[in-house]
Amino acid sequence: MFINELKDWSNDYEVNAFVTGTAENYPSKVSMYIPDSQKDGRESVQKKAETGAGDEMSYVSRGRVVCIGDPKGELLEAAEKWALYTKRDIDGYDSLTSYDKAEQDMGLPEMLVIDSEYIDWDQREEAEFLTECVTQGIHLIFATLPEPSVIKRNAQIRELLGIREVEQDETTAAGIHLYSGFLLGGEMVYKAEEEEDQKYQDMELTFPWYSLASGTKVYMKGIPENEEVEKEDYPVLIWRKSFGSAYVFAVNGGYMQGIPALGLLSAMSSEMYPYEIYPVINAQNIVLAGYPGVADENRAELEKYYGRSIKYLFQENIWPSIDTTLQDHLIGLTCMAAPQYDYSDQKFPDPEQLRYYMKVLHERSAELGLYGRNMSDTPMDEKLSEDQKFIKETADDYQFASFYAGDMDEAQTEAALGEDVLSSVRTVVRDYDEEDIELIGYMTDHITEQRAVVNGPEYSYSKDFRMRSAATALGYYTLCCDMGRIAYPEDAKDTWDELATEFVKNVDAYAQAFQGFAGATAAQCDVKIRSFLALDYTESRTENEVRLRISGTEGPAWFVFRTYTSGIEEVEGGDFQELEDGAYLIEAKRNDLTILLKPVDERFYY
Repeated sequence: MFINELKDWSNDYEVNAFVTGTAENYPSKVSMYIPDSQKDGRESVQKKAETGAGDEMSYVSRGRVVCIGDPKGELLEAAEKWALYTKRDIDGYDSLTSYDKAEQDMGLPEMLVIDSEYIDWDQREEAEFLTECVTQGIHLIFATLPEPSVIKRNAQIRELLGIREVEQDETTAAGIHLYSGFLLGGEMVYKAEEEEDQKYQDMELTFPWYSLASGTKVYMKGIPENEEVEKEDYPVLIWRKSFGSAYVFAVNGGYMQGIPALGLLSAMSSEMYPYEIYPVINAQNIVLAGYPGVADENRAELEKYYGRSIKYLFQENIWPSIDTTLQDHLIGLTCMAAPQYDYSDQKFPDPEQLRYYMKVLHERSAELGLYGRNMSDTPMDEKLSEDQKFIKETADDYQFASFYAGDMDEAQTEAALGEDVLSSVRTVVRDYDEEDIELIGYMTDHITEQRAVVNGPEYSYSKDFRMRSAATALGYYTLCCDMGRIAYPEDAKDTWDELATEFVKNVDAYAQAFQGFAGATAAQCDVKIRSFLALDYTESRTENEVRLRISGTEGPAWFVFRTYTSGIEEVEGGDFQELEDGAYLIEAKRNDLTILLKPVDERFYY
């Protein structure tokens, strides 16, 4: 009893520790680093320096990216977003001809990202042009492939892509095998071995079957339905062909789309050189949207499904599961409180219940934000006004750093942020949206926006692939669970009993796969996102030293370092930890740091 009284005396639970000034006190959109190609344009280096002479250090920028495809298409959008995150310049063209004409006086790009639909394969000059690009040291990434009929009749295309033969124009696989060492998170087999796992299979399983020539490396394969097929003969999905100093990467199927495209581009870039280093956010977060609810609402329905009120459902059923997860894994928790779900009833929120959660969450270093949905037709400004009255009566000094906007559009969200109760908000959290590629960014000049990478209670193989891609590209993921669905279930499928198994399984799987990344609440993610978007960097190597210079941000910054030749011995000016074999997380504590590598081993790489 004495210990609890001491804790209550020494902790101010009714003050949000995550609110340290308003959004205007933090780096804003003006601070964001924008590659020169999106401003005035500049001539980029062809590729980064791999070694230097003697003690000379030559600091260089990342190479420029050129995308060939639809100027308004999804591929260019994904490539531009990836270039922004990795601080690269990028240009887009709708054909090789327009690219060649526009860039005759410019330096060679580092890579071409190509939509094969925008290549005229009937023109021999197109394939010859791409072959010449490879000869010049430009890496090619085929986000899509030509039709099998085109590949069959054109030996030059087969040579370029590393295809020996078209085995079948179309085959349907039983599953997908993602090899380790490509996307972060390790090896994964997306195949339903048990009948109950069939519901998870939503990967693209029908595609052409190609066999590869020598000098190729495979990253992902299909698993044939015919179990007698030898493993080396499985149909390939993602691979590369070696051409001296350049590689040609090929993606068979529609995997280079949306968030997965970001991860695939990062993984491919990491395969191009003896080492690769790029900035990441370094944050993993659970968002419970609409938790806690502190009004005794929807009692009849909750008694029907749970045999208890919302108070005891949230406190005795849900919180123990969440608390166990927090103790088992290094992951952040943000709870977006819903003082009242339905503002048309007379079930008013309980101040003591909110104080209870303020205390519990504070002790778990979790964040309390505000929920932006309601189960009635009450206008948002009225809802937020009622929230403000309740918060002021319960804890007069309490302010919020984060706001859950759900699926509200931009205008609705900006209007909501003008309400008094949200005056201290720095970041807005949004729902999972399969179509939206922008996971992080600025919503206004001063307020950031972060989107859930997956919907926490829903698991599928394609969502797993999406999560690994986001973690590879950004070192970031947020699992969101809208608890309003549980408080107001439409049927038994919406109950916590049904959703908890998948939710906890998702958290366990991802927290284990990406345990090297830090737990962070929404407000902590906000700080890291601002730093990530603001920073620029240059890097170079001499002998066993890689030197990194960072600009644009004063706080710590994080990078993923991937190498296929030697591990890290020490980092001067920062810390490091191994994420998995060949992949490290670097924390830069100074703007100038040196990565000391272990002596190169004798392994052979192709």
